[in-house]
Amino acid sequence: MSHEFVLPLFLGSCAPEEAEIALFGVCWDGTSSFKAGSRFAGFAVREASFGMEEFSFYQQQSLLDIKYCDYGDLFLPPGQKERVLEDIGSAVKEIRAKGQFPIAFGGEHLVALPLILAAFAEHPDMALVHFDAHADLRPDLWGDTLTHATIIGRAADRIGYQHLFQFGVRSGSAEEWQLAQAHQTLRPFTLEAIDEVLTKLGDRPIYLTLDMDVLDPSLYPGTGTPEPGGIGWDLLIAGLKRFQGRRLVGMDCLELAPHYDATGVSAITMAKTLREMIILAQGRRR
Repeated sequence: MSHEFVLPLFLGSCAPEEAEIALFGVCWDGTSSFKAGSRFAGFAVREASFGMEEFSFYQQQSLLDIKYCDYGDLFLPPGQKERVLEDIGSAVKEIRAKGQFPIAFGGEHLVALPLILAAFAEHPDMALVHFDAHADLRPDLWGDTLTHATIIGRAADRIGYQHLFQFGVRSGSAEEWQLAQAHQTLRPFTLEAIDEVLTKLGDRPIYLTLDMDVLDPSLYPGTGTPEPGGIGWDLLIAGLKRFQGRRLVGMDCLELAPHYDATGVSAITMAKTLREMIILAQGRRR
């Protein structure tokens, strides 16, 4: 057959066996406490990627010059939280075993937990950098200790709160506020604050977890828990650029519920953010 069939993969994706960087969807929303829908992020982001340029004005590099692949979305069955977390952990370990750098995207923030812990297993001196509108430090949500509102707390239980650095947080419970103040995890989303933390970290490995609701909902309405007062796109990209040449050991870009944004701008915004993260991964310190 002479016709070419195009799979719905992220723009510029190469064959998996050639890739140094692995992109994959973790699109699940089983503990979303307000508006669900991030399970549908995968197709929306890939479709949006075909409406953007491969070249980044911000980092002066093209996706076409980077060997990365899109594995597609993991099958994550609704209502089976323990299985979902185990399957994500197993998948990212396979990716790491191939020597590929993992970048996950799509769903609610809980899906980042096995990604963070897999990186921590290889890099016990790792720091966790967290961009988000929400602290996600609750001991539990309605009696459940594993939810999108508790994920950073569960990660910090393992890696140590002294290794957690949070930027852009503007919402949380009184208990979260007290916990964050006790461990001094919160920082404003400014370039100066990011530079201060990166200087402190030096050559330590860094995992970067990004909840896209750190952006103001006027720019990014396609999220399940919108919080007014967020940052702008230019500041997010400038903040990400601060990680150029750093020893990154994993990244994720989460929380897109595309059906709450009929314009499609939120999906395009996540797609462009992933482009910048792929380029960051390519230039990371090994």
